[in-house]
Amino acid sequence: MFVQHESKRKTYAVLLALAALALMATIYITSGERDRLTPVEYVVREILAPVQTGLFRVVSWVNTVGRNLASLRFSVRENHLLKREVAALTTENVYLEEQRLENIRLRKLLNFEESIPHKTLASEVIARDPGNWLNTVTVNKGTGHGVRKDMAVVSCEGLLGRVVTTSRNTANALLIIDPRSAVGGVVQRNRSLVLVEGDPGAPGMCLVKCLTMESDLMVGDKVLSSGLGGIYPKGLIIGEIVELIPGKYGVGSAARLKPAADFARLEEALVILEPSSSSDMPTLGEEAHEP
Repeated sequence: MFVQHESKRKTYAVLLALAALALMATIYITSGERDRLTPVEYVVREILAPVQTGLFRVVSWVNTVGRNLASLRFSVRENHLLKREVAALTTENVYLEEQRLENIRLRKLLNFEESIPHKTLASEVIARDPGNWLNTVTVNKGTGHGVRKDMAVVSCEGLLGRVVTTSRNTANALLIIDPRSAVGGVVQRNRSLVLVEGDPGAPGMCLVKCLTMESDLMVGDKVLSSGLGGIYPKGLIIGEIVELIPGKYGVGSAARLKPAADFARLEEALVILEPSSSSDMPTLGEEAHEP
Protein backbone atom coordinates (compact mmCIF):
# COMPACT_ATOMS: atom_id res chain seq x y z
CA MET A 1 0.00 0.00 0.00
CA PHE A 2 2.91 2.29 0.78
CA VAL A 3 4.29 1.55 -2.72
CA GLN A 4 0.99 2.66 -4.31
CA HIS A 5 0.93 5.89 -2.34
CA GLU A 6 4.51 6.67 -3.32
CA SER A 7 3.68 5.97 -6.97
CA LYS A 8 0.76 8.47 -6.86
CA ARG A 9 2.99 11.12 -5.39
CA LYS A 10 5.50 10.72 -8.18
CA THR A 11 2.73 10.89 -10.77
CA TYR A 12 1.39 14.16 -9.26
CA ALA A 13 4.91 15.58 -9.19
CA VAL A 14 5.44 14.77 -12.86
CA LEU A 15 2.06 16.29 -13.85
CA LEU A 16 2.82 19.43 -11.81
CA ALA A 17 6.21 19.77 -13.47
CA LEU A 18 4.64 19.39 -16.91
CA ALA A 19 2.02 22.01 -16.10
CA ALA A 20 4.70 24.40 -14.92
CA LEU A 21 6.67 23.84 -18.11
CA ALA A 22 3.54 24.39 -20.20
CA LEU A 23 2.79 27.62 -18.33
CA MET A 24 6.33 28.86 -18.76
CA ALA A 25 6.21 28.00 -22.44
CA THR A 26 2.92 29.86 -22.84
CA ILE A 27 4.34 32.91 -21.08
CA TYR A 28 7.41 32.82 -23.26
CA ILE A 29 5.41 32.45 -26.42
CA THR A 30 2.96 35.28 -25.56
CA SER A 31 5.40 37.67 -23.92
CA GLY A 32 6.86 39.06 -27.09
CA GLU A 33 5.31 41.44 -29.58
CA ARG A 34 3.02 39.52 -31.92
CA ASP A 35 0.91 40.37 -34.89
CA ARG A 36 -1.98 38.09 -33.92
CA LEU A 37 -3.32 36.05 -31.06
CA THR A 38 -2.99 32.36 -30.62
CA PRO A 39 -6.11 30.32 -31.24
CA VAL A 40 -6.52 29.67 -27.53
CA GLU A 41 -6.15 33.38 -26.67
CA TYR A 42 -8.59 34.31 -29.41
CA VAL A 43 -11.22 31.92 -28.12
CA VAL A 44 -10.72 32.97 -24.49
CA ARG A 45 -10.87 36.67 -25.33
CA GLU A 46 -14.03 36.29 -27.39
CA ILE A 47 -15.67 34.33 -24.60
CA LEU A 48 -14.65 36.82 -21.90
CA ALA A 49 -15.38 40.03 -23.87
CA PRO A 50 -19.13 40.22 -23.08
CA VAL A 51 -18.42 39.36 -19.46
CA GLN A 52 -15.75 42.06 -19.21
CA THR A 53 -18.08 44.59 -20.87
CA GLY A 54 -20.87 43.77 -18.43
CA LEU A 55 -18.57 43.91 -15.43
CA PHE A 56 -17.18 47.26 -16.59
CA ARG A 57 -20.66 48.70 -16.96
CA VAL A 58 -21.74 47.38 -13.55
CA VAL A 59 -18.65 48.81 -11.88
CA SER A 60 -19.15 52.17 -13.64
CA TRP A 61 -22.81 52.25 -12.61
CA VAL A 62 -21.94 51.40 -9.01
CA ASN A 63 -19.29 54.16 -8.97
CA THR A 64 -21.73 56.66 -10.46
CA VAL A 65 -24.46 55.75 -7.96
CA GLY A 66 -21.96 56.00 -5.11
CA ARG A 67 -20.81 59.44 -6.22
CA ASN A 68 -24.42 60.60 -6.66
CA LEU A 69 -25.39 59.35 -3.20
CA ALA A 70 -22.39 61.07 -1.65
CA SER A 71 -23.25 64.27 -3.54
CA LEU A 72 -26.90 63.99 -2.46
CA ARG A 73 -25.94 63.58 1.20
CA PHE A 74 -23.65 66.60 0.92
CA SER A 75 -26.38 68.63 -0.82
CA VAL A 76 -28.97 67.73 1.85
CA ARG A 77 -26.57 68.68 4.62
CA GLU A 78 -25.64 71.90 2.84
CA ASN A 79 -29.32 72.69 2.26
CA HIS A 80 -30.08 72.30 5.96
CA LEU A 81 -27.18 74.59 6.83
CA LEU A 82 -28.31 77.19 4.29
CA LYS A 83 -31.90 77.06 5.58
CA ARG A 84 -30.70 77.68 9.13
CA GLU A 85 -28.52 80.52 7.92
CA VAL A 86 -31.39 82.08 5.95
CA ALA A 87 -33.71 81.79 8.97
CA ALA A 88 -31.10 83.42 11.21
CA LEU A 89 -30.53 86.25 8.72
CA THR A 90 -34.28 86.78 8.30
CA THR A 91 -34.75 87.02 12.06
CA GLU A 92 -31.84 89.43 12.31
CA ASN A 93 -33.23 91.60 9.50
CA VAL A 94 -36.67 91.71 11.15
CA TYR A 95 -35.07 92.71 14.46
CA LEU A 96 -32.92 95.40 12.81
CA GLU A 97 -35.91 96.78 10.90
CA GLU A 98 -37.94 96.92 14.11
CA GLN A 99 -35.06 98.72 15.82
CA ARG A 100 -34.86 101.18 12.92
CA LEU A 101 -38.58 101.96 13.03
CA GLU A 102 -38.53 102.30 16.81
CA ASN A 103 -35.57 104.64 16.54
CA ILE A 104 -37.49 106.83 14.09
CA ARG A 105 -40.53 106.94 16.39
CA LEU A 106 -38.46 107.74 19.47
CA ARG A 107 -36.51 110.43 17.64
CA LYS A 108 -39.78 112.09 16.58
CA LEU A 109 -41.10 111.78 20.12
CA LEU A 110 -37.89 113.30 21.53
CA ASN A 111 -38.07 116.22 19.09
CA PHE A 112 -41.69 116.80 20.07
CA GLU A 113 -40.86 116.52 23.77
CA GLU A 114 -38.18 119.17 23.37
CA SER A 115 -40.52 121.51 21.49
CA ILE A 116 -43.54 121.21 23.77
CA PRO A 117 -43.61 123.91 26.53
CA HIS A 118 -44.69 121.45 29.23
CA LYS A 119 -42.94 119.10 31.58
CA THR A 120 -43.65 115.65 30.17
CA LEU A 121 -42.88 112.02 30.90
CA ALA A 122 -42.26 109.54 28.08
CA SER A 123 -44.01 106.18 28.35
CA GLU A 124 -44.78 103.07 26.32
CA VAL A 125 -48.20 101.63 25.60
CA ILE A 126 -48.17 98.17 27.18
CA ALA A 127 -51.83 97.12 27.02
CA ARG A 128 -55.27 97.90 25.63
CA ASP A 129 -58.67 97.15 27.08
CA PRO A 130 -60.00 94.15 25.09
CA GLY A 131 -63.54 95.50 25.37
CA ASN A 132 -62.55 98.97 24.12
CA TRP A 133 -59.51 98.24 21.97
CA LEU A 134 -59.23 101.76 20.52
CA ASN A 135 -60.69 103.70 23.44
CA THR A 136 -58.35 103.03 26.38
CA VAL A 137 -54.65 102.24 26.72
CA THR A 138 -52.32 101.39 29.56
CA VAL A 139 -48.86 102.98 29.76
CA ASN A 140 -45.85 101.81 31.78
CA LYS A 141 -45.63 104.89 34.04
CA GLY A 142 -47.66 105.42 37.22
CA THR A 143 -47.78 107.19 40.57
CA GLY A 144 -44.20 106.12 41.27
CA HIS A 145 -43.16 108.31 38.33
CA GLY A 146 -45.37 111.29 39.22
CA VAL A 147 -48.41 110.39 37.11
CA ARG A 148 -51.77 111.41 38.56
CA LYS A 149 -55.45 111.16 37.59
CA ASP A 150 -56.68 113.60 34.91
CA MET A 151 -53.22 114.36 33.53
CA ALA A 152 -53.27 114.90 29.76
CA VAL A 153 -51.66 112.32 27.47
CA VAL A 154 -50.30 113.30 24.05
CA SER A 155 -48.22 111.93 21.19
CA CYS A 156 -46.05 113.70 18.64
CA GLU A 157 -49.08 113.65 16.32
CA GLY A 158 -51.63 115.21 18.66
CA LEU A 159 -53.84 114.90 21.73
CA LEU A 160 -54.57 111.36 22.96
CA GLY A 161 -56.65 111.65 26.11
CA ARG A 162 -56.38 111.80 29.89
CA VAL A 163 -55.34 109.54 32.76
CA VAL A 164 -58.33 107.97 34.52
CA THR A 165 -56.78 105.37 36.84
CA THR A 166 -53.26 104.76 38.13
CA SER A 167 -51.11 102.23 39.97
CA ARG A 168 -47.53 102.57 41.10
CA ASN A 169 -46.04 101.59 37.74
CA THR A 170 -48.93 101.94 35.27
CA ALA A 171 -51.65 104.36 34.23
CA ASN A 172 -54.84 103.84 32.26
CA ALA A 173 -55.74 106.57 29.79
CA LEU A 174 -59.18 107.28 28.31
CA LEU A 175 -58.72 108.35 24.69
CA ILE A 176 -60.56 111.26 23.10
CA ILE A 177 -62.37 108.90 20.70
CA ASP A 178 -64.24 107.28 23.58
CA PRO A 179 -67.87 108.55 23.83
CA ARG A 180 -67.26 109.23 27.53
CA SER A 181 -64.52 111.74 26.65
CA ALA A 182 -65.14 115.50 26.23
CA VAL A 183 -62.48 118.07 25.33
CA GLY A 184 -62.92 121.83 25.16
CA GLY A 185 -61.69 122.93 21.74
CA VAL A 186 -61.22 125.96 19.55
CA VAL A 187 -61.44 126.18 15.77
CA GLN A 188 -58.09 127.52 14.61
CA ARG A 189 -59.53 129.45 11.65
CA ASN A 190 -62.12 131.61 13.45
CA ARG A 191 -61.46 130.87 17.17
CA SER A 192 -64.97 129.46 17.70
CA LEU A 193 -65.29 127.46 20.90
CA VAL A 194 -66.46 123.87 20.45
CA LEU A 195 -66.80 120.65 22.41
CA VAL A 196 -65.08 117.53 21.04
CA GLU A 197 -66.51 114.16 22.07
CA GLY A 198 -65.97 110.57 20.99
CA ASP A 199 -68.37 109.57 18.22
CA PRO A 200 -70.40 106.47 19.25
CA GLY A 201 -71.61 106.01 15.69
CA ALA A 202 -68.18 106.07 14.04
CA PRO A 203 -65.43 104.30 16.00
CA GLY A 204 -62.13 106.11 15.83
CA MET A 205 -63.77 109.48 15.07
CA CYS A 206 -64.96 112.45 17.14
CA LEU A 207 -67.96 114.77 17.09
CA VAL A 208 -67.49 118.55 17.14
CA LYS A 209 -70.35 120.43 18.78
CA CYS A 210 -70.59 124.20 18.57
CA LEU A 211 -71.08 126.07 21.83
CA THR A 212 -72.59 129.17 20.23
CA MET A 213 -75.34 129.57 17.63
CA GLU A 214 -73.21 131.73 15.33
CA SER A 215 -70.35 129.26 15.09
CA ASP A 216 -69.12 128.61 11.56
CA LEU A 217 -67.54 125.23 10.80
CA MET A 218 -65.92 124.16 7.55
CA VAL A 219 -64.45 120.92 6.24
CA GLY A 220 -60.69 121.17 6.69
CA ASP A 221 -60.83 123.25 9.87
CA LYS A 222 -58.18 122.37 12.44
CA VAL A 223 -59.43 122.04 16.01
CA LEU A 224 -57.10 122.64 18.97
CA SER A 225 -57.56 122.25 22.71
CA SER A 226 -58.88 125.47 24.21
CA GLY A 227 -57.33 125.02 27.66
CA LEU A 228 -60.60 126.03 29.31
CA GLY A 229 -61.57 122.65 30.75
CA GLY A 230 -58.84 122.55 33.38
CA ILE A 231 -57.38 119.23 32.16
CA TYR A 232 -55.96 119.70 28.68
CA PRO A 233 -53.41 122.49 28.08
CA LYS A 234 -54.14 125.04 25.41
CA GLY A 235 -52.94 124.60 21.82
CA LEU A 236 -52.72 120.82 21.47
CA ILE A 237 -53.95 119.74 18.07
CA ILE A 238 -56.99 117.47 18.31
CA GLY A 239 -57.77 116.85 14.66
CA GLU A 240 -59.38 118.05 11.45
CA ILE A 241 -63.03 118.39 10.49
CA VAL A 242 -63.86 116.02 7.64
CA GLU A 243 -67.69 116.19 7.51
CA LEU A 244 -70.43 118.65 8.47
CA ILE A 245 -73.56 117.22 10.10
CA PRO A 246 -76.77 118.82 11.46
CA GLY A 247 -76.82 119.69 15.13
CA LYS A 248 -79.10 117.99 17.63
CA TYR A 249 -82.77 118.41 16.63
CA GLY A 250 -81.57 120.22 13.51
CA VAL A 251 -80.52 123.26 15.53
CA GLY A 252 -77.01 124.68 15.25
CA SER A 253 -74.16 122.97 13.48
CA ALA A 254 -71.89 120.07 14.23
CA ALA A 255 -69.15 118.17 12.46
CA ARG A 256 -67.25 114.91 12.40
CA LEU A 257 -63.56 115.18 13.21
CA LYS A 258 -60.69 112.87 12.32
CA PRO A 259 -58.16 112.84 15.17
CA ALA A 260 -54.60 113.83 14.35
CA ALA A 261 -53.23 110.88 16.33
CA ASP A 262 -53.28 107.36 14.91
CA PHE A 263 -54.75 105.39 17.82
CA ALA A 264 -54.59 102.05 16.01
CA ARG A 265 -50.77 102.27 15.78
CA LEU A 266 -50.09 103.93 19.10
CA GLU A 267 -46.92 102.60 20.79
CA GLU A 268 -45.46 105.56 22.73
CA ALA A 269 -47.02 108.49 24.56
CA LEU A 270 -46.13 111.54 26.67
CA VAL A 271 -47.87 112.31 29.95
CA ILE A 272 -48.03 116.05 30.65
CA LEU A 273 -46.94 116.34 34.28
CA GLU A 274 -46.91 120.14 34.56
CA PRO A 275 -48.78 122.22 31.95
CA SER A 276 -47.13 125.46 30.91
CA SER A 277 -48.87 128.67 31.98
CA SER A 278 -47.87 130.42 28.74
CA SER A 279 -50.74 131.33 26.44
CA ASP A 280 -48.41 132.09 23.51
CA MET A 281 -47.38 128.52 22.87
CA PRO A 282 -47.28 127.35 19.23
CA THR A 283 -49.70 124.86 17.73
CA LEU A 284 -48.38 121.47 18.81
CA GLY A 285 -48.39 118.27 16.86
CA GLU A 286 -47.32 119.83 13.54
CA GLU A 287 -43.60 119.26 14.28
CA ALA A 288 -44.19 115.54 13.97
CA HIS A 289 -44.87 115.93 10.26
CA GLU A 290 -41.56 117.63 9.50
CA PRO A 291 -38.83 115.44 7.95
